[in-house]
Amino acid sequence: MDIKQAKQELRQTIRAYTARTEDGVWRIPREKQRPVLLMGPPGIGKTAILSQLAQEEHVGLVCYTMTHHTRQSALGLPVIVDCTAAGRQFRATEYTMSEIIASVYAQMEKTGLRTGILFLDEINCVSETLMPAILQMLQNKTFGVHALPEGWMIAAAGNPPRYNQSARSFDMATLDRVRRIDLEPSLAVWQEYAAAHAVHPAVLAYLRLHPEHFFVCDAQRSAGSFVTARGWEDLSALLLTYEALSFACTQTQAREYLHVQEAAAGFTAFYELYRRYAASLPLEALLRGQTDAGAEALRGLPFEGRLSVVEFLLHSLQTQLCAAEDAAALAFSAESFLKSVPAGEGYAARAEKQLENRRAALQIRRECGVLSAEDERRETAFLTRSDAALAARSDAEAFDAVRLLAESAGTAAEQNRKNTLCALENSLRFVCAAFGDEQELWILLHGLQDCGAAAFLQKENSSVYQELLSRATPEAKAAALREELSRGAGL
Repeated sequence: MDIKQAKQELRQTIRAYTARTEDGVWRIPREKQRPVLLMGPPGIGKTAILSQLAQEEHVGLVCYTMTHHTRQSALGLPVIVDCTAAGRQFRATEYTMSEIIASVYAQMEKTGLRTGILFLDEINCVSETLMPAILQMLQNKTFGVHALPEGWMIAAAGNPPRYNQSARSFDMATLDRVRRIDLEPSLAVWQEYAAAHAVHPAVLAYLRLHPEHFFVCDAQRSAGSFVTARGWEDLSALLLTYEALSFACTQTQAREYLHVQEAAAGFTAFYELYRRYAASLPLEALLRGQTDAGAEALRGLPFEGRLSVVEFLLHSLQTQLCAAEDAAALAFSAESFLKSVPAGEGYAARAEKQLENRRAALQIRRECGVLSAEDERRETAFLTRSDAALAARSDAEAFDAVRLLAESAGTAAEQNRKNTLCALENSLRFVCAAFGDEQELWILLHGLQDCGAAAFLQKENSSVYQELLSRATPEAKAAALREELSRGAGL
């Protein structure tokens, strides 16, 4: 099963385990709610999909790496208590609440979420002394004498022994208590994720040309020779930052992330070519609508050059689309804020109080691991602009400043929307003029779908997009793709 399928399986599991009958009884009894065990290679995205699900399903998430725990931290510490039994008084040993169970209750108090996921990572790498406690947790949902709250499911993850020398195989008694999902890396699935998360276009282009370097880990290689999806994504983050700071990225840096010489050397050589190809693209003129600018020169490039240009163009468009979505989010937040605080005496204090509440909610979501980078960026931008509007002003001045913020944000959002639509349509015209109805256009259309731009074009009823979609694909594929896009856009 690939990571996308596993995410959907987990989504359905969360909903099934938290479903109740009309009488309020759990549809699946607590004792039948088996923990889900994700087994797969490192860096495939096991932790990431649980964080995404917690945000999307609005449930809590508590994560623990079990190799960091001892028997005492997992079960609790012993305490001596006075007891009475059969008319006699004596002293006995009890245990404090497990740190893990206590963290679940603490998050419930912070967030108010009564359902959630307890994620136990590297579960098959724990010490021998802790393994009995793990088995008890998997079977009874308890650590020591303290139970996991109702409404919380257990998800665990581990690496098969061939990927981790300290990992052990589970026996039948353990596997009979869990739902095991075996994960395999999938480049196609990762490309969807990478396009949506603005992974560096050079990485995407290189992996289209060399899919065999996406995930490398086999028994014939030494233990320190491997490449994972996590390595590619982290290298992408370094490349984007180095380019912003005008730093050079060499094979030395690539080798720190890609622990296979062929992959590191191959990508470094390709990256140098990519920089040259991308520099040849007249991006500003293209986005303004000069579709013939540089088209003739691009036709003569080898396929890797044409692919680099398309991926670079996609990345630029995604950056502009992201800015437009951020502007729309700011406009919505500013307008909602303006309407939520009535004008009048004490306006500045009431508005500041609401901002304090939003800051506190943001911090709680950040601490609990249920805050996406996108939400944090947009909420922080709104809070910063709102703080500036309210700074040291009278009630009337503060209201006028907030009203002006809402108006200017709305105007900027509308202008961003128009500019983004023009840029997307001009890019489609350019690729069509430069390469015709060849595979470059098909790659661009698929890339627009993966990064969310296709849904934007669909929503805007772009005739340019609809026409090229029909030309670039056979009729049946075009119809199927339109239907898929309509579902994704909620149309």
